[in-house]
Amino acid sequence: ETVGSIVLAVGWKPYDATKLTDWGYGSVKDVVTNIEFEQMAKDGKVQKPSDEGEIETVAFIQCAGSRDADHLPYCSTVCCGVSMKQALYVTDENEDAKVYVLYKDIRTPGQWEKYYQTAQKNGVMFVKSEVKSVAEGDDGGAVITVRDVLQDEDLEIEVDLVVLATGMVPT
Repeated sequence: ETVGSIVLAVGWKPYDATKLTDWGYGSVKDVVTNIEFEQMAKDGKVQKPSDEGEIETVAFIQCAGSRDADHLPYCSTVCCGVSMKQALYVTDENEDAKVYVLYKDIRTPGQWEKYYQTAQKNGVMFVKSEVKSVAEGDDGGAVITVRDVLQDEDLEIEVDLVVLATGMVPT
């Protein structure tokens, strides 16, 4: 057969979040991956894992393990768009919810740009930041310490739920 191109689709698996100890995965009860959050939404149970409480504040941490010499050195190209889609799950359910997207760079090519614009219109707060740590909150949830790159200041953000946008590893 003569062909113009061949597509080899090897598939993927999520990056192993247990390697993201600085970001609270496995030690802070209310930290989940984007894959786990998607399953929660599919099951109709977007709630705090620790006590099944209501979610009023959530932070999506972008590039969790991606674009990092100690983990995955590359961008997985879909995590930003997926986080924005998931942020809209939260704002659609509760328009008063506070939703943060903590990002290195927003990458929303093509149709993903619509999620970005809709998320902004729905009040999702985007913070260009460097995440320093995620710790257990005093009353459950989590406290995220970040460096706001644009404001050049350190912030502590208290949320009910942290969602780590883990990258993709080819299989």
